[in-house]
Amino acid sequence: MAELQQLQEFEIPTGREALQGNYSSLLRVADYCEDNYVQATDKRKALEETMAFTTQALASVAYQVGNLAGHTLRMLDLQASALRQVEARVSTLGQMVNMHMEKVARREIGTLATVQRLPPSQKIIAPESLPPLTPYYRRPLNFGCLDDIGHGVKDLSTQLSRTGTLSRKSIKAPATPGSATLGRAPRIPEPVQLPVVPDGKLSAASSASSLASAGSAEGVGGVSTTQEQAVLPPPPPPPAASDGFLPPPPLGELCLPPPAPELPMPLDLPPPPPLDVDDLGLPPPPPPGFGPEEPSWVPDAYLEKVVTLYPYIRQKDNELSFSEGTVICITRRYSDGWCEGVCSEGSGFFPGNYVEPSC
Repeated sequence: MAELQQLQEFEIPTGREALQGNYSSLLRVADYCEDNYVQATDKRKALEETMAFTTQALASVAYQVGNLAGHTLRMLDLQASALRQVEARVSTLGQMVNMHMEKVARREIGTLATVQRLPPSQKIIAPESLPPLTPYYRRPLNFGCLDDIGHGVKDLSTQLSRTGTLSRKSIKAPATPGSATLGRAPRIPEPVQLPVVPDGKLSAASSASSLASAGSAEGVGGVSTTQEQAVLPPPPPPPAASDGFLPPPPLGELCLPPPAPELPMPLDLPPPPPLDVDDLGLPPPPPPGFGPEEPSWVPDAYLEKVVTLYPYIRQKDNELSFSEGTVICITRRYSDGWCEGVCSEGSGFFPGNYVEPSC
């Protein structure tokens, strides 16, 4: 630092003053050489003397300029070194400031991470008086408050309880106007008796006609199977003999009874009423259990009853195996051609192209 100060205050100013002094000296030497060359008789000698002054002046000026340039470069080097030192000090100070800020930040983080212990005085203080508890008592649920919520729905429970549920077998039986009301025993119309003549006038033709009419009446209102007799109530007994009508003879007895004594014919007998089919009414349909009874494996509801055309052996556990001619009740059809159904062997899936509808 002292050398730089010496260069700035002494060496460089002295060199500048020396150059300025040489400038004025060189001007006087130049005037002298010019006058000497003009006034000298020997021009060559004057020229050599001028050249010697010029060389000496150039050497002196070059030395002074070089010396001043060296001092200036040295001063610049010292200033650059000083600037580098100042820069290093500033960088060191910046690092120190950053370190201090980091320490302060870590200290703040440490204060946040420390456990905050509450002083012993800050404790949970129980209330001086607890609020009185209301005694518990059971309240019944009042569902009437929900009456105005939602929308109304038609109640079909009463109608269903009256009508009941129709089974599959009862649905199969066709309903006719003459059928009885559900839940009641069907009423069987009584056979209409035709007027007959007294026993004395009975002939073979009248006996045959009475037999035919009795057979037709029995075919309309009678019951031919034992199962129906077990299910339906017996038909009403034939009218007594005092009414003036006799029951028709059985089919096996074709021989005529012995003639009875002639009775006097009544004077005014009303003509026999015309036989009106509409008055008789249609025959009642067979009861639900009258038709052929389905096997126990037939489901209550199915889509169609089919018969297999070819035998099939199942490939999976959930498929059906059947032989040709097996009856299957289809419960569901799928879009890929497979069906789901029930047979006597069990239930499962089977291909739909192996079966045809049952007659």
